Amino acid sequence: MIHRKIFLLIAIFISIQSVIKLNAQSCYELVWSDEFNYNGLPDSTNWYFEEGGTGWGNNELQYYTSKRIENAHVEDGFLTIEARKEAYGGKQYTSARLITYQTGHSWKYGKIEARIKLPYGQGIWPAFWMLGNGILEGTPWPGCGEIDIMEMIGGGEGRDDKIYGTMHYDDNGHAEYGGSYQLSTGIFADEFHVFTLEWTETQLMWFVDGIKYHEASITPSYLSELHKEFFILLNIAVGGDWPGYPDATTIFPQKMIVDYVRVYQQNNLPEITGPTIVNKNQKNTLFKTVESNDFTYNWIVPNDAIIQAGQGTNEITVTWGCNPGNVTCEVTGNCNTFNLTLAVTTEKIEISGSELVMEFSDNIKYKLPELNSTTYLWEAPEDATFSGDTDTNIVFVNWGNTSGYIKVEINNNCGIEHDSILVDVVEQRPYPDPNSKHTIPGTIESTDYDSGGEGISYHDNDPENQGPGVRQNEGVDTEYNDGGSNIGWIEAGEWVEYTVNVEKFDAYNIELRVASLNGGGRMKILFNDVDKTGAITIPSTGSWTSFTSINKNNIELTTTDTILKLQFEIGNFNISRLTISSATSNKTILSDEYGKLKLFPNPSKDLLYVSNLTKDANYQIINLLGQTVKTGVIHIEGFIDIENLSDGHYFLKLKNGNLNQTLKFIKTNSNKK
Repeated sequence: MIHRKIFLLIAIFISIQSVIKLNAQSCYELVWSDEFNYNGLPDSTNWYFEEGGTGWGNNELQYYTSKRIENAHVEDGFLTIEARKEAYGGKQYTSARLITYQTGHSWKYGKIEARIKLPYGQGIWPAFWMLGNGILEGTPWPGCGEIDIMEMIGGGEGRDDKIYGTMHYDDNGHAEYGGSYQLSTGIFADEFHVFTLEWTETQLMWFVDGIKYHEASITPSYLSELHKEFFILLNIAVGGDWPGYPDATTIFPQKMIVDYVRVYQQNNLPEITGPTIVNKNQKNTLFKTVESNDFTYNWIVPNDAIIQAGQGTNEITVTWGCNPGNVTCEVTGNCNTFNLTLAVTTEKIEISGSELVMEFSDNIKYKLPELNSTTYLWEAPEDATFSGDTDTNIVFVNWGNTSGYIKVEINNNCGIEHDSILVDVVEQRPYPDPNSKHTIPGTIESTDYDSGGEGISYHDNDPENQGPGVRQNEGVDTEYNDGGSNIGWIEAGEWVEYTVNVEKFDAYNIELRVASLNGGGRMKILFNDVDKTGAITIPSTGSWTSFTSINKNNIELTTTDTILKLQFEIGNFNISRLTISSATSNKTILSDEYGKLKLFPNPSKDLLYVSNLTKDANYQIINLLGQTVKTGVIHIEGFIDIENLSDGHYFLKLKNGNLNQTLKFIKTNSNKK
């Protein structure tokens, strides 16, 4: 799929006799597969979405989306990759490109196979192919190597009915060698076909529906890149230098439907996976080995353990006994019988659950593994209570404001055991100094969000997209940028909070520093959960490291605005810092007196007068929470009735023409009889 150029390779032919000998020695056994026997997005333990609309070295037209079910989904036993004609990310087409590298799946040698029904049409370019791991580890293409198991360029006879298998490598520049296969009738979109690559230490062989149509020797020294680890890719490209571009005949959407993807290797030793440490009497303990229709399975567990389900399959669930022991499985394949063993030890029970909670938080879960025929006795601090039954392996605690221990005693045929966990009641606190709030006006680094943790001072959908950056032991995704650090990998629904000290009631300007490769992000800034800015749209800056400023002006804040919250509504951008400065200058004077203008009496219990008012003015009374509690018009030598206001401090805003002033007053009932 990477840029092609014509290059002639003198093929090194292998004799029919050697091929027959190799096939006789070959005995492939399944080592990895995705059968797509589930629904939803592709399994994230197998597939990773590559995202972007860069053209991918071929001047392609599509934008590859990430985790977008319209472009890649699994249903009824099939993976469907769908190319659609729609505007997205600055492109007019969308599609998906799935790879296995980031999920830890790559291979050297084997039989790699998929059963696929292909799309069709001018400019449509589906592919089932492999790249050397080196392309993501510092070795540029073509030095990393590429093996195209199946590519098709759509567009009528000789195209929709013809597929290609090709190897790419570096021989003092890009070189390639490939072959093709054309159907005798119909096109590849009519029905499913099986596309196979057999890759050994000496050769590559390409097959369609079991028919070999191309082979190549990989023994020459200049083909060293074809003897390293490779990962799998599945995608549909739209347009490009090789297939050309869609025209009026091209129908959208186009779908590549995949029944399965399988990797086989020769004489590969399977193993048992599962816990090597369990609790006594632990239920629903899962042990498994490689799955293959070519294998039979016979499991054996210790005498005091019980196989609950799965005997005769590649995985079993077990209720453990009281003692250590071995889990064994006899796996019989077409070529070999494997006797697999996994040693399992037992340990005392251990409570799992949060060791840091907010005061007065409800339904905090604590649990043990589910144990067979066991009674449970839980204890919590005096000011905490349990929700629901406590004779169970899972309990929910409503906390007070006191730190303390969650304790449990369990009793079953293996004996009595105890465990406890110390839980600290924590509060949201400023970072980096818990005793020093972020001052407004001032600059706040985005990565200096409050301490407290997930759900308390921040929420991050995917805490695994870390840095390198600051605070790597927490869930927020950070990296170094813009002369400091920034929050990145932002997704919709995430948020961060900062404890602030607004020095005085004032109007403020906020400068945000942001960067986005493609733009389209959106956020808002809240104070005490009140939206102060409205939606802020994040533009494209051309790259993730090119930061620009966005300004929001005349944001009114009071001294009671203590929590600043960045709420991310649409992601795909980075944010580095906020600079907040006074916007009032000479326009709004926050003082008890402006020239000859003054409030009296102050404090007042019922009526409020404004001295030296030269014309009628609109007024607005605001409490310390920033809420407007009264509005109206005050006339020259008139008054404002404040008798129904609650006791406390208020701000009176006066506006009329050039008049724009804010005065402070106190409402009190202390002199009522």
